[in-house]
Amino acid sequence: MNSTTVPLIKCKTGDLTDINNYRAITLSNAITKILECILLAYVKDKSAVVDSQFGFKSGHSTSLCTHCFKYVVDYYTNRGSHVFVCFADLLKHLTG
Repeated sequence: MNSTTVPLIKCKTGDLTDINNYRAITLSNAITKILECILLAYVKDKSAVVDSQFGFKSGHSTSLCTHCFKYVVDYYTNRGSHVFVCFADLLKHLTG
């Protein structure tokens, strides 16, 4: 499951040398797209996904989430295991 991340220009008439004028998108293979569809079907009607969100909510930060994530990854990789992760931005799918 390989993906390629490429930069896209936000505003073509803006400053092309400004890093803030770019956003990254990831081009994924077909297997990744199938996994995305399966995950979306599973979480589409589950409001708990939004309730457990760490960042982008008033009074919340991602510091604890980042610490927990690093700890879990270190725990398993230090014991010779592989760690597979999926990050998803579900806002448009859960609200629209």
